[in-house]
Amino acid sequence: MKKLRASFSTRFWRAGAYSVFAAVLIIAIAVVANLAVSALPSTTTQLDMTANQLYSISEGTGQVLASLDRDVDVYWLVQDGYENTTMEQVLGRYGEYDRVTVTKVDPVRYPGFAAQYTDATVEDNSLLAVCGERSIYIPYSDVWTYSDFDTYSYYMSTYGQEYLDVFTGEEKLTSAILSVTSDEQPVLYYLTGHGETGVSEDVLSSVALENIRAESLNLLTAEAVPADCATLAIFGPVRDLSDREMEQIEVYVKNGGQLLVTTAYSDEDMPNIKELLAQFGLDLIGGYVMESDSRYYNYGYIDLVLPDIGSHDITAPLLAGEGGYSVIMPDSQALADITDETSPCTVTPLLSSSVTSYIKQDIEGLDSYEQAEGDQVGSFILAAASENEDTGARLVVFGSTRFMEADFSELVSGVNLDLFLNGLDWLCRLEQSISIHPKTLTTAYLSFTDSTANILKVVLTVVIPVLFVAAGVVIFVRRRRR
Repeated sequence: MKKLRASFSTRFWRAGAYSVFAAVLIIAIAVVANLAVSALPSTTTQLDMTANQLYSISEGTGQVLASLDRDVDVYWLVQDGYENTTMEQVLGRYGEYDRVTVTKVDPVRYPGFAAQYTDATVEDNSLLAVCGERSIYIPYSDVWTYSDFDTYSYYMSTYGQEYLDVFTGEEKLTSAILSVTSDEQPVLYYLTGHGETGVSEDVLSSVALENIRAESLNLLTAEAVPADCATLAIFGPVRDLSDREMEQIEVYVKNGGQLLVTTAYSDEDMPNIKELLAQFGLDLIGGYVMESDSRYYNYGYIDLVLPDIGSHDITAPLLAGEGGYSVIMPDSQALADITDETSPCTVTPLLSSSVTSYIKQDIEGLDSYEQAEGDQVGSFILAAASENEDTGARLVVFGSTRFMEADFSELVSGVNLDLFLNGLDWLCRLEQSISIHPKTLTTAYLSFTDSTANILKVVLTVVIPVLFVAAGVVIFVRRRRR
């Protein structure tokens, strides 16, 4: 017994005991640390290193989720083993907010679950947003889509696989949450009957994602602007309003109505349209604005203006951060502020051209867009917001209708469409509405002004090669001297 006790007091035993104790302590610390880390939100423990923040949610979504006053259940309908990685990461971000509960439901094990909310055939990785008695089903085919139909068709015919490179999950889910938690849905009525530019399905889909219902309106057959009209839109008319239509709109505006106007070039005089804008302190100059300053137009095209962005609630998201965003205005007409001290309207320019821009009139008969003698020169308003302090009526006007088209909006990473939607939200007084970019896996485009492109050419083809040659000469001379 003495020998046994003596063996426990040996130097070897003490060193071993210390080693075991240290190992147990380290394991205990590791377990506690893992438990603590696992309790932290994924935004803290998982860094999104993707270029377009594919696995994160935007600041706007965070604001919406943080301000919810009702509980929302998000159901992820997916079979075990078929989970989409992107969906899993993004839904984890939603689940970190107190009012949002994310639950995964296997439609094979619970075939009747989704039938409580939708009659559609449920696809794996689809979503359900539920709040009380209201629900919205988001099929997986709307969550992942494609940016190029030809590429999609090639992959399907060649490999029998879908080529899906655009993730709209955050866009769709946040819109659904806003919809199921909102008591009312504002209505946008857009006029027809004046040769208006057709509103694309992309724009209408984006409007719907803002929880705004869009319907066409012909005032020639209606007695008045509908009572439920949150905003009345006039998209690029090429013919003037009739006197009767003008009277109906004036009544709507005097009662605090909201107007959204985009202009399009027309050879016809439109005194009623001009009068309508004048009531908000704006004059439509007409023609097309061209830029002579290469810093203010898209490379090679003086009619694709890159205007300065003014400060307003509508443009605030575009001015946030250090870099900000660019807007491109194709074939834009010019506007002017005609308010005075007696006017009840406050006009705020949203977009403005440079001081060296000029206006070309009679576009259809022109051989060249280059500046000529007699062209009006100066800084012009290309988009503006106006508010009547007496009636509460609001107006947002864009000097171009084409700026909403996908081809132009994509040149500036979708910012044009965001600006349009922000203006619509301001008119509808949707303070919490947001515009969320779909996230694409394809290469993003960079927009350069003409002057920037020329500078880059010089730097890449002259400056950098000269620096390398100079460095080589210096190294060669130093070695020869040794």
